[in-house]
Amino acid sequence: MPELSDLPGLSDVLTARRVLAGVVVRTPVLRSDALDEKAGARLFFKAEGLQITGSFKVRGAYNKIRSLKPDETARGLITVSAGNAALGAAWAAKALGARLVVVMPENAVPEKLAAVAALGAGIEKEGVTNATQAFEKLARLREEHGYTLVHPFDDPLVIAGAGTATWELLQEVPDLDDLVIPASGGGLLGGALLAVRGLAPRAKVYGVQPDGAAGIVRSLAAGAPTPPEKVQTVADGLTAPKPGVLNFELIRRHAEDVFTVPDEAILAALGLVVRHLKVVAEPAGAAGLAGALADGRFRGRRVGVLLSGSNTGMERLREALASGAP
Repeated sequence: MPELSDLPGLSDVLTARRVLAGVVVRTPVLRSDALDEKAGARLFFKAEGLQITGSFKVRGAYNKIRSLKPDETARGLITVSAGNAALGAAWAAKALGARLVVVMPENAVPEKLAAVAALGAGIEKEGVTNATQAFEKLARLREEHGYTLVHPFDDPLVIAGAGTATWELLQEVPDLDDLVIPASGGGLLGGALLAVRGLAPRAKVYGVQPDGAAGIVRSLAAGAPTPPEKVQTVADGLTAPKPGVLNFELIRRHAEDVFTVPDEAILAALGLVVRHLKVVAEPAGAAGLAGALADGRFRGRRVGVLLSGSNTGMERLREALASGAP
């Protein structure tokens, strides 16, 4: 478990930018007058679904794996993920010549399972039906085989890598009033908080979670990382049982608020992203827009929204397009 002395800072994001230069895609910032009208705000969407492997996760995974010593890499690497962190780590491991095992749930999106396998990673999913069981299986496999852990969110280099997405957004749109960030384990939110401190210290940063996976909201209320009694949401990319130690501390210190939205709002937002921004998103990726539309708190403001990923199953996409508002 990391210690608070490992807490990353702005300098770590700047280092990660140098490491990732020429490796990851500098994703575009998208706009829509129709979505501005719905929100009553000016919205700027960082389209990380157009990133390598379809999500921001590759940023942190590459930054972490590249830092490992030869003996750490030689033991083999392991991570845990419902899909996007697995894809990011699998791509980074292949690019850097490392062997990776990923613990994934049995009910992971089939397209994500197939993509991870295609990148050459081993998949361990037998008996894993939720995130808690996945982390338990990861611990057993590490003990048995001595694998080096690439944590999907609770690692200073992973957080710093994730922060480069927000850094790029703020370089392009420096005068944002607010940022709305999908949140689960807290890596993307923690990294965003670091980037904002460097480029837009007056901007307020909000995390948004599904009603059925509110680990950060519950943790903030409890004063320590605390899992909810049950995790159930259409946003499979936002199902970490609780925030990481480092992420929680960054969020506790610097986030303006973390709030929840219902699955129905997330699915509606997914349909809106596809219709108006003309890009594919997954439910987790659309959660930021659901938050921006939620309760009127952003009216009249300039708001950055992280579209964190696009790895969704076709059935889910059809469902969102059938149910969403025009």
